[in-house]
Amino acid sequence: MAWAQELYVDPHISEHAREIERFRAFCVAGPDGACTIYTGAIGDDGYGRFWLGRHRRDDGPAVVRAQRFAYAAVHGLIPAGVVAMHDCDNPICVAVGHGHVVAGTQADNLAHMGGKHRGGGSGLGRGTSGLDRAARHARALALREAVADGWDSGRVREALGVGMPGQGSLFGWNEIGTGQ
Repeated sequence: MAWAQELYVDPHISEHAREIERFRAFCVAGPDGACTIYTGAIGDDGYGRFWLGRHRRDDGPAVVRAQRFAYAAVHGLIPAGVVAMHDCDNPICVAVGHGHVVAGTQADNLAHMGGKHRGGGSGLGRGTSGLDRAARHARALALREAVADGWDSGRVREALGVGMPGQGSLFGWNEIGTGQ
């Protein structure tokens, strides 16, 4: 599986340093521990996509999920078989650390989803926090647009409602802060 391949990022290697710099240009950090929104390419599943630019030995340039690159950029490596999972349940978040992007196994990721009543193919068993593929994509596009000119908490809150009208927000905004 391409998403579970080892990814090594070393800021002392010039090619990797350029990737890190380019990646950071696609990141808008929220206030007080909020998500960092990835504003680059977004796949039809709502997850960010980042083109590495380096040539792999096997099949040329690689595209990886943005959260996977973010994790590797912070920690230097994300091993094969390890997923970069979202504690925050925001597919375009690239903030690495507790409450956001953390490493785990696919079993950990599935248990996390099940514990929050997300998942399932039909969309009927998604509980109050899950989105189907189309809704994740719509929300990701809305979030990317909401931070296009910098972080705006009002626009971010509004974007978080896209795809699930009437549902509670993804984050506890009263706890995180709403300043711009």
